[in-house]
Amino acid sequence: MKILLIIVLIIVVAGVVLFQQKDTVLDQIAEVASIKISRQTALENVKKLPEVQQYLKDVPNGKVEVDNELEGEYNVHVYEVKDGHTATFNWYRVSIKSGEVRPEFEITPSTTGTILGKLCYPSEVLPKGVIEAKRLSDGKIFTQDYPGNQNGGKSSYAFELKEGDYYIRYNVDNKLFGYSTTVCPTGNEKTCADTKQRVPVMAVVKDGQTLKNYDLCDYYYNDSNTPKF
Repeated sequence: MKILLIIVLIIVVAGVVLFQQKDTVLDQIAEVASIKISRQTALENVKKLPEVQQYLKDVPNGKVEVDNELEGEYNVHVYEVKDGHTATFNWYRVSIKSGEVRPEFEITPSTTGTILGKLCYPSEVLPKGVIEAKRLSDGKIFTQDYPGNQNGGKSSYAFELKEGDYYIRYNVDNKLFGYSTTVCPTGNEKTCADTKQRVPVMAVVKDGQTLKNYDLCDYYYNDSNTPKF
């Protein structure tokens, strides 16, 4: 009888232990299931993508926002507001549990080329300014700051741009502009003294190619023949 009672007690104790272990496992599963990344983490995961970083560099007013949360995912919208309308770059689905990012549609890698040239100014000092590249297809202007040669700037520049046709100029305080023109491409031609209409030399940027000797040195124009940028 005592032996039977001991066996029953052992079975009861074992059952209690197993039940407690089951509850512990279920609690752990529930705890893991409840863990999810924050909206801010989802935004940071999207912002880390190389194509998004490049987009935000090209479009300073670009926005990255969580639009909604649906079916275990954050829907992140990357876009800009242009002329009162929303211009979408892409949508990204971010897993709430793992943080994995999936683009709504694939982005074709951009193709770029480089323009090289000399900077000039009507004095020995090259002042602080901005190198501006205007894309002719849509009029969009890309900029590159120049610190001035007294602040470590060189007398030359290199500008990486996407494929397209551009006009380029060296802008100093929005008062003086150095161009490369058909009349005075380097600033050393005798024709620089002509009163002919100045037409900027078009820089044709192609993928993987380098356009050399695009010197921004024509300052020899006046109000009547100023280059149209």
